[in-house]
Amino acid sequence: MNKNILKSCLINQDEDVITLVLGKPYNFNYNTMEMSFIEKEIEEIQNEIGYRFKKFVNSNQKHTKNVAIVDEQNLNDEFLNTDGLVTNLKGVAIAMKVADCQAIMLYDPIKKVIGNVHSGWKGTLQKIVVEAVNTMQSRYGCNPKDIKAYISPSICQDCFEVDKDVYDQFIREYKNIDFALKHGKTIDNKPKYYIDTVALNIKNLVDLGVKTENIETSNICTKCNSNKFHSYRAEHENSGRNVAIICMK
Repeated sequence: MNKNILKSCLINQDEDVITLVLGKPYNFNYNTMEMSFIEKEIEEIQNEIGYRFKKFVNSNQKHTKNVAIVDEQNLNDEFLNTDGLVTNLKGVAIAMKVADCQAIMLYDPIKKVIGNVHSGWKGTLQKIVVEAVNTMQSRYGCNPKDIKAYISPSICQDCFEVDKDVYDQFIREYKNIDFALKHGKTIDNKPKYYIDTVALNIKNLVDLGVKTENIETSNICTKCNSNKFHSYRAEHENSGRNVAIICMK
């Protein structure tokens, strides 16, 4: 097939979990695509990987730090204003839609728990991945040192240019972001900054106790590779959505 299916290296082959990142020509933008089209795409994905999901769950993402637990009682919920999902249900695929933002997929092979979060710059500022790991700990007793994390293709530092108002918010939240910061030119008396949000989320995970060797990044920029991935910065309002999926068999 010509479709772009990336199987991450998050999980070893002998572990019963599926992780996928799908770019173009798949399009999971629920605001612009007919539901029948997306359902057809989900069907095609299942045929491609040779596995059928018992349930495909996604949320109504709004750049929040809200994380929900998916259980037997709420499988059909819409999960409004939710940017993170956590579950221990086998066969249930949890998905996040992204276009330059990071999808951070989490897996605890000991407790058999998965998580998936949508972390754009606002989610990174609010440390949604911290909320997700804390939820895995409090609900399922997960130990961060056992958790494996995969950060999907997302906008790279050199493409993520921000103004001082955004820079100031990161300084207030993270105090020191020198390791994730580049100073740009001043244009029309407005200084520009370039922030490495992937590096910040790696720091968030490590500070929680996740082992560095258990954190994998794709090292693929969605804007630089907008021929393969949907990118809001490259395509603006016309941008579609990539999707990141994790599911325990």
